[in-house]
Amino acid sequence: MMTLMYIHGYGSTGQAFKAQTLQQMFPDARLVSPTLNYDQLPPREVLGQLERLIKTENPQLIVGSSTGGYYALCCTRFYHGPVWCVNPVRDILGTIDRLMETRGWCDAAKECRALYEAFDREIFQQLRPANGQLHFALSTDDELLGDHRPLLDLFPNHGSVVWKDQCGHRFFRFGELKKEIAASMEGR
Repeated sequence: MMTLMYIHGYGSTGQAFKAQTLQQMFPDARLVSPTLNYDQLPPREVLGQLERLIKTENPQLIVGSSTGGYYALCCTRFYHGPVWCVNPVRDILGTIDRLMETRGWCDAAKECRALYEAFDREIFQQLRPANGQLHFALSTDDELLGDHRPLLDLFPNHGSVVWKDQCGHRFFRFGELKKEIAASMEGR
């Protein structure tokens, strides 16, 4: 039986809409979709949890959305199968800054930002995914992250890119990607 992994975004859970949709798209597959505590765990611990889960479950595909897409990208340090990133966060520090501007800065938020600053520099900025390993589903109207073209510049050796209109950051048309996601698993 094929195993798929879904990594949810910030403020979501392992039972997110896209996790459920992925299971519906591939009903014969087993879905591993952990709920990650991005607020309480340092980024290295989140990545460590994902690494242990990947080693245990051996998924044939990873899909990550938003912050989960950021972590899915980071998983390419130790995972070599196809990775689909749905409107992934590229600028994690800018995203944290925007979030904290609305929530208000506190000592814990400043500490979190410092941890992500080191993580981003030492992990994310050093990523070198295999040619064609990364696949992107990007909204042309992402109200949260804006223009995704700098992401493609950061990872020029990506595989497929699917642009969709009228999806917003949540990428409401995720179910339309079944054919593209299946094709990426066949080329594994």
